Amino acid sequence: MEFMLPTVRQLQYFVATARSGQISRAASDMNVTQSSITIAIRDLEDRLGYRLFHRKAKGVDLTAAGALFFQNAAGVLAGLEDLMTLDMEDEQRLWGEVRLGVTETVSGYYLPRVWHQVRRKAPGLRLQVTELPRRQVEKGLLEGRFDLGIILISNMSDGERFERETLLVSKRQLWIGSGHRLAGRDQVAFADLTDEPYFLLQTDDHERTMAANWRRHGFQPKVAFRSHSVEALRSLVAAGHGITILSDMIYRAWSLEGQRLLRKPLVDRIATMDTGVIWPRSYDLPEATRLFLRVLTGENAPLGGRAAEHTSLPTDATRAGEVRS
Repeated sequence: MEFMLPTVRQLQYFVATARSGQISRAASDMNVTQSSITIAIRDLEDRLGYRLFHRKAKGVDLTAAGALFFQNAAGVLAGLEDLMTLDMEDEQRLWGEVRLGVTETVSGYYLPRVWHQVRRKAPGLRLQVTELPRRQVEKGLLEGRFDLGIILISNMSDGERFERETLLVSKRQLWIGSGHRLAGRDQVAFADLTDEPYFLLQTDDHERTMAANWRRHGFQPKVAFRSHSVEALRSLVAAGHGITILSDMIYRAWSLEGQRLLRKPLVDRIATMDTGVIWPRSYDLPEATRLFLRVLTGENAPLGGRAAEHTSLPTDATRAGEVRS
């Protein structure tokens, strides 16, 4: 059976629309007309034989098939970007081992893309990865057991001893099931959540960081369940048993049971979750580690001498969503 492959432009327009939730915003992001986006998506759906989006008055939502197609389309585009930025000279130079400490959230939701980048751009580089709580990653760095750490840098309380590079910024939003009473709202305030059963994540200092946000707005959640499992909370919320507030980095539109999960922005300002790479200020980075930083962060990464602190954000900070779990 013959079929026509989608064009790169169609995939770009589709992914931009899926991420923004609005054709008008996707058109603005891509610097094209709304009709260009609409025509491209309609043609893509005709080729596939199924709908990618549910159309709404104020935007679009991915269908179940669309969510699966999005994961693969985003991967295809990321692979094409890697091909276009591949530096053959660096590929030949990138070798050796990097000892990496990561936290649980990073391990589950960011580490796979790190491995993907290394495999694409530095196949000769070996990663020795250890998962530990944030404080133990920091301790391991200071004791010389790790070369680098990838953690939620927004949770750091003692940043003076470390250089850092921000890799991803992710906003936190309200998660609710598709049948929740607030599903039709464009945004929600803490005041709307007073009587809602709340499911609380317990990984990576999440409860401590959320408590600071709650105090700022005078909110006291009715905690019905605490868990280290994001998937457990995702399933409970999607089934309509309660709510939670988590970062876009770990958001997925469907639970393991196939139930729809919605995100709603909060009116009340809430801190973002920032993922970053850190290393001790006093540490002279080995060549393999410096080159690994370049793979992670791009051309601004230090390539010689002692690494310097960087705070610039990547242009694709919302490529997978945005972060503090």
